[in-house]
Amino acid sequence: MRKYIIVLLIMALLCGLLPSCWNGDDITTADPPSTVDTSQMDFSFTERDISASYGESIKTIELDGKTATGGYTVKDGALTLTEEGTYILSGVAKDICITVNAPEKKVQLVLDGLTVNNKNGCAIYVKDASKVFITLKDGTESFVSDGESYLVTDGDTALDGAIFSKADLTVNGGGALTVEGNYKHGIVPKDDLIIANAEVTVNSKSCGINGKDCVKIKNATLDITAGSDGIRSDNDTDLNRGFVYLESGKITVCSANDGIQAETVLKICDGELDIKSGNGEEYESGKGLKAVSDIEILGGVFKIDSYDDSIHSNRTITISGGDIWARSNDDGIHADMDLSISGGKILVSKSYEGLEAERILISGGTVYITASDDGLNASGGNDGSGMGGPFGGGDMFASSDAAIVISGGYTVVNASGDGVDSNGSITVTGGITLVSGPTNSGNGSLDYGSRAEISGGVFIATGAYGMAQSFSEATGQGAVFSLTGNRNGGTSVALCNSDGSVICSFSPVKSYQCVIISAPDIKKGDTYTLVCGGEVADADANGFA
Repeated sequence: MRKYIIVLLIMALLCGLLPSCWNGDDITTADPPSTVDTSQMDFSFTERDISASYGESIKTIELDGKTATGGYTVKDGALTLTEEGTYILSGVAKDICITVNAPEKKVQLVLDGLTVNNKNGCAIYVKDASKVFITLKDGTESFVSDGESYLVTDGDTALDGAIFSKADLTVNGGGALTVEGNYKHGIVPKDDLIIANAEVTVNSKSCGINGKDCVKIKNATLDITAGSDGIRSDNDTDLNRGFVYLESGKITVCSANDGIQAETVLKICDGELDIKSGNGEEYESGKGLKAVSDIEILGGVFKIDSYDDSIHSNRTITISGGDIWARSNDDGIHADMDLSISGGKILVSKSYEGLEAERILISGGTVYITASDDGLNASGGNDGSGMGGPFGGGDMFASSDAAIVISGGYTVVNASGDGVDSNGSITVTGGITLVSGPTNSGNGSLDYGSRAEISGGVFIATGAYGMAQSFSEATGQGAVFSLTGNRNGGTSVALCNSDGSVICSFSPVKSYQCVIISAPDIKKGDTYTLVCGGEVADADANGFA
């Protein structure tokens, strides 16, 4: 125990276990609903995807000078490659489309300082092939761009990308590629898109990179500026497709709409992501990371500055690692169903509501939340931040299944609305939770619809008194609720036992009128002293000891 230096008035408290005020069903855990089955999703990379080596049957084509013979034709503004093999492309070409039409064949395009500007349509068009590789030759820089309008069409196919493919497409190699999507999109495969060990810059009027069936990225450097979404996969007819998988790499996205969007699953294992999404003007959906089904984050470093939710899923979000910094005009992290955090570091520096889901499950990690409304909000329902959110929606009584379960981790909340708010239940069994709650009497640092139980961990919350609630039941440890009088932000609060040793302490960042404290060392029948103001030896940056 640490000795506490008393500066202000000492308040004597007699603390006991709080009786239950709930006679309904026992709600102490929150079992997550089943997630989308990812076992049928191919998150792997073949050696051929990763390797930038050249295949056999090499043909060299210099577009602005001498050319080799065989394997291609030039007609009506298209250089059409018809045979399987590897084509090394260099030079400068205007108003020509490099077209691959090799049914059931694998074709490799090696870009060796190639420049293609086609004002009439796509710069590279894969019309038919089993798979195409675009390999960027080591040490070279290539550039492709399309026109602002397309004169060239292909039947019912809506050509709308500077690089457009109707087959699986892999971009790899140690060179660099810049893609200008002047009409709509930058890179658009209608099947799978893999980018591995490559450096790619995309500037597009609409979506930067759109792999319909999936987008998989490994050890690539991507810099995307997009007039709509940055990266997306949008197959909405096959539950095993429409996913985005990031294994590693460095990705920078500046998008008018969503930064990275998956129709099914967005899975991130590692990498560096810097995302700025939503311009607040021609606004559709300015989310940073978005998935219609599930988001899984295992690691990586994230910087997300979003106009809408920084991380959003219509189903579940699971975070087990990573270093996440997020700033949002709406929710920091939002899941319509479950939000589970078991590891990593999360800092939401600005949000309307910090973490929002039907059920919030925190079992590990470090979480810092700053919110202009609720810090943790278990409300259920679809996207929206309660009745007062800037993007509307949300019934504050939407779900009786709403639950917050804290079993571990280190969570710090600075909320102007409710600090920890559940329309259903709150269960605390472990971890450390520190809450600087509201200064207005219309909200409380702890707010719940049915019951709030604590049986483990440390929970300290301060805030205004007007709507204050305490735990409805404490099992195995005591819970203290006390008025403190008006205290300024930065004034520490500590609970001491009869010999003056600190049981736990916290320095709220905002003014407060009352405090809720529960910790394992608080025992029924003992007498404790609540001290406001002073210093605690060995306390951390939040004044916690």
